Amino acid sequence: MAHHEGIPGLEEVRFARDEDLGGLEVRLARYKDFAFANHWHDCYSIGAALSGGSLCIRNRENSVIQTGQLCLLNPGQVHSGIPARDVGITYLMFYVDPEEMRRVVTRVTGRDEGYPEFRNVISADPALFQAMMRLDRAVFGKGGLLTRESLSLAALAGLLVRAGHLRPASRCDDGEPGAVARAREYLAANLAGPVRLDDLARAAGLSAYHLLRVFKKAVGVTPHAWLTQLRVERARHLLLRGVSPAEAALSTGFYDQSHFTNTFRRFMGVTPRRYRLLR
Repeated sequence: MAHHEGIPGLEEVRFARDEDLGGLEVRLARYKDFAFANHWHDCYSIGAALSGGSLCIRNRENSVIQTGQLCLLNPGQVHSGIPARDVGITYLMFYVDPEEMRRVVTRVTGRDEGYPEFRNVISADPALFQAMMRLDRAVFGKGGLLTRESLSLAALAGLLVRAGHLRPASRCDDGEPGAVARAREYLAANLAGPVRLDDLARAAGLSAYHLLRVFKKAVGVTPHAWLTQLRVERARHLLLRGVSPAEAALSTGFYDQSHFTNTFRRFMGVTPRRYRLLR
């Protein structure tokens, strides 16, 4: 993985590593007067330009990444970076372990096809950019396990399908209603513990990538949003029975009291403590 601490002219603003996502590393950095010499990483490197721009030189190919665009680099690809004159660049970097990206391929195609490759250095697709922004917010905000896994798969699979060479597995629509129903039953039965996307997909009988797409189409929200609503509703009933907010949070899978309070208020308009007084 890449580490930039202590390099003059390069400021690292924040950094996170998520072991639940195969050791995904996300860092926010900015630089203006610093230029990267030729180097490479042993992982997939995805850069998202938040402001400014940079010249990326890869295999003697010059590419300019601008605000709102992504730079896509495969493991072992030698490259360098020169910031835009006077303005520099502020960017997010996502470092994805090759084995994790290989798992993404299996989740998309339904079979192990080895390690994928990005075809182009620059992606100007706004939907892909926003998917990476959502993943960043989930990782740094310490979102729930199903949330982080779902957003990671959506972002990385989207990149491989639209900027790589993958084709999603062909699907049979006849079994989708039953699969969605099985997924909903699994979520309802596993409120208290962390829900893994692969376990949910296995219960539904679909690939993880396919499940995310058909679930939202059928229900109107993603599986992790549905799970959050289920947890709030279960907690609401517990509060009405006199259960304390702390106990309700623990029983419904919220990882801490603050997360429970903020989520409950977002759905119900009041804090759990105030709602409990309504009974």
